[in-house]
Amino acid sequence: MTNNTRILILILSICVTISLIATLGFSILQKRNPPDLRSSAPAKQIALLEKAVAQHQSVFLSPEYYPIIPARILKTLPSRVEASAATVDIADFYRLNRERHFSLLILGTLPSSAALVRHCIESPLWVLSDVSPWGYTLLPTMPHTSATAPWSPPKTETLIRDYPDANKRAEWLIASAENLISIRRMRDAEALLKSAEDITSGRKEHAAMLAAQASLAAAQGRWNDALASAREAHHSDPQNTTASEILIRALTECGLPDEALDRARKLTEQTKNQETLFLLARAANASNSKQEEIEALRSLVSMARKQHQQLGASLTYLGQAYARNGERAQAMRTFQEALSQPELNKEQRALLNHLIEHLRPEDGIS
Repeated sequence: MTNNTRILILILSICVTISLIATLGFSILQKRNPPDLRSSAPAKQIALLEKAVAQHQSVFLSPEYYPIIPARILKTLPSRVEASAATVDIADFYRLNRERHFSLLILGTLPSSAALVRHCIESPLWVLSDVSPWGYTLLPTMPHTSATAPWSPPKTETLIRDYPDANKRAEWLIASAENLISIRRMRDAEALLKSAEDITSGRKEHAAMLAAQASLAAAQGRWNDALASAREAHHSDPQNTTASEILIRALTECGLPDEALDRARKLTEQTKNQETLFLLARAANASNSKQEEIEALRSLVSMARKQHQQLGASLTYLGQAYARNGERAQAMRTFQEALSQPELNKEQRALLNHLIEHLRPEDGIS
């Protein structure tokens, strides 16, 4: 590989991958372990949804909610296939919105919903009206009227009324704080975690608190604090997946890649999903375990295909891994596939094309 090609790979890492991989990592790693909707007071949630459907002409739900929705409500909603397509593709969402004129969005916390959540929260067309452990509620911004009041943390007396049990109240605060971290509402997340700290809770709740504090520190770039909180959370509850994931990230960022890779391997053996595969790839990259990084990324891409997730970021990352390993032809093919993904912007496409041209041998690829 020539020096020019190495320089271009570095340019790609700085100019393309920061946005793409940051998006991939933030989507995957900040959207972890949402409450199981089937065990989180579904009767209350369904009652709220029934009221919303009765009051609004059209509601959009993230597809992860559909399994718990009664048939009488489902018939008023887009089909699950339509909801899934709209969640993955913003253009599909707005096409569906033009047809149905959504007056309420209820968006979930799974990685599949992350891109739509970020887009709608950042868009001037929608107003965030509620955050809870179960997700986000948004209303359309109405022109020529007073703006809908945006969400703010509930008052203590409101939470005590809704969750008189202190442990349940702490769980609500911690899980809601995690969701606030996901949308970069750090001050609100800090406020909820501070309230949760004041509540006496058991061992598992304590571990969840520490894991949330580690997540907040990681999102703010305070990696030493994240490492300390994640270690304590993992010690308190080794089964807490959030603590394990943040611990691996923090170890990587704090210059302890070998320990990070060892923990990532163990976590992936226990649970193989997008989150753990991404962490394994990052840790392998930091430890210069090139083939292990490639295998993790190939598994991640394969899983994303099956789940109809966006592939631009993971394919770009995989292409870089191939290039670093000297697999020029495979890197080019992977970058070319990345170019076919609709979420890439013009600058990212131009840089990928530039890299492909410099990777291309004079006699072409067989």
